Amino acid sequence: MLKLIKLEIKKFKLAGYLKTVLFINLGIMIALCGIYFAEKSEGISTLGTYKESFEMIGILVRAAFIVFASVLISKLIIDEYRNNTISILFTYPINRKKIMLAKILLIAGFTFVNILLSSVFIGFMFFLADLGLNFVPEQLTSGTLTESIIQMPLIAFAAAGMGLVPLYFGMIKKSVPVTIVTSILLISLTNTTVDDFTLSKVLAIPIVLGFIGVLVAYFSVRNIDHVDID
Repeated sequence: MLKLIKLEIKKFKLAGYLKTVLFINLGIMIALCGIYFAEKSEGISTLGTYKESFEMIGILVRAAFIVFASVLISKLIIDEYRNNTISILFTYPINRKKIMLAKILLIAGFTFVNILLSSVFIGFMFFLADLGLNFVPEQLTSGTLTESIIQMPLIAFAAAGMGLVPLYFGMIKKSVPVTIVTSILLISLTNTTVDDFTLSKVLAIPIVLGFIGVLVAYFSVRNIDHVDID
């Protein structure tokens, strides 16, 4: 399986996407600054505490990489069907299910690792910036830090699962736009705030959606022999 994953990385030159990851991190940090100064001018703040700040960082990171996961799904899976190159892959003496599983594991793993590392990196950079610019009026406590560290892997895992949900809709019509739009709608649904309530802040919601994404991956692998190749 590791050999198949390595072949996928080499085939699609995924190492080159590390630059994109860096730009995403930079964009999120710029967005955080924009949110802070925009809300400061209006006399409100969603960065009033470190807990709120880390939640905002988490929302932005997950949103960015769930969309990025849909781009990877489009490139590694949907485009293979659209261009009929998947039929060439399926002529190899390798089980179709293993090929699909390798692609899905690569996408989910890439998403998980980047959400986790980006959350840590941006959180640390935010802390350093706060030392000089005082974004947050309170001090970072060990309790807040510990809670964030404990939740981070679980939320990253759930988000990696959520990132697979667009695969189901994209495979129906073998459509790249549908795949990407689904990820955007998913983010909008879970992060829209109504009367100070956001679905993503209820930990069970991302976990359930992540579980749904895992089910999508499971059935995508299980039913791969029955998927039409146009």
